[in-house]
Amino acid sequence: EKAILLPRGGFFQSTGGQWVFVIDKDGTNATKRSIRIGKQNPQYYEVLEGLEPGEKVITSGYEMFGANTKIQIK
Repeated sequence: EKAILLPRGGFFQSTGGQWVFVIDKDGTNATKRSIRIGKQNPQYYEVLEGLEPGEKVITSGYEMFGANTKIQIK
C-alpha cells in the first residue's frame, strides 16, 4: 500500500497533527498547512490529506514560531 509518510517529530506536540509548516519549492519560506494524519508507528505518521509526495516539512518543534502562518527560512 502506497502512502505519504511524515517522520515523527516535535511538531506534533504543538499542532496535535492538525497542521504542519510546508517548505516552499525555493526553500526560503514555510507556510502553515492543514493535514490529516492516519495510521502511525514509532517512526512515521501516515498523511491522508494536505501533502503531496516530495513536499518538505519542518518536523521539529514549533514553539519558537508563535502564531505565525508563514515563516522565512535563513
